Amino acid sequence: MEPADDQPDAVLLAALRAGDLDAAGRLFRRHAEPLRRAAGAWSRQPAERDDLVAETFARVLAVVLAGGGPHGDLRPYLVVTLRNLVSRWSSQRSRIELRATVPDATAGGADELALHRSNTRLAWSAYRTLPGHWRTVLWRTTAEGGTPTEVAPSLGLSPNGVAAPAMRAREGLRQAYLQVQVPEPEEPTCREPRRRMGAWVRGALGPRRAGAIAEHVAGCGACRLVAHGLDEANRELPGSAARLTG
Repeated sequence: MEPADDQPDAVLLAALRAGDLDAAGRLFRRHAEPLRRAAGAWSRQPAERDDLVAETFARVLAVVLAGGGPHGDLRPYLVVTLRNLVSRWSSQRSRIELRATVPDATAGGADELALHRSNTRLAWSAYRTLPGHWRTVLWRTTAEGGTPTEVAPSLGLSPNGVAAPAMRAREGLRQAYLQVQVPEPEEPTCREPRRRMGAWVRGALGPRRAGAIAEHVAGCGACRLVAHGLDEANRELPGSAARLTG
């Protein structure tokens, strides 16, 4: 069912790029049901169709928030992304797995839906902090589902030249996803440790920087509380191990 307002997609997309997340909800209400019907061509299970629609919107709208993506009619872009997702996932596994880059809540009750929306907003915020070339590689390989061989010519790279930055970009997104959850410190001495806390929890810092943050966290109750929260969030990310043990 169409939303009550008659603003075209172009207007809502421009508002979304300017940071108006309500525009994302209006776009979802406008296009979710047609997209769900399109997903029905590949999946008979309602839950899987809902997952496909949610994942498609999350990926496309994340790119729009970062300044890319369509500027006019959104639906064709959504359908192409949906088709690419189905093709990519079907070629790799017999069932759809959505936990590829950041955690995703399983569709269920109100709590699960709220968690999903919270995670999606965090992912959008994290994506926007990435360098432009990482966003491009992530979009082409993850959102559009292209292989390194398929996307290499359009990026002016060799297949190996795509694979390496794609791996770095995915890890960068995971670090950024944690970092956007770090609150601003009240104490000046906490600013520098918190500035790299996402990378620290992911084990991505060198020994000297990691040691300095670990020493600060050990003696700062506020930062230790933040670090424990990030550690819990990190456990939900793919291929993660807990950094903190107590």
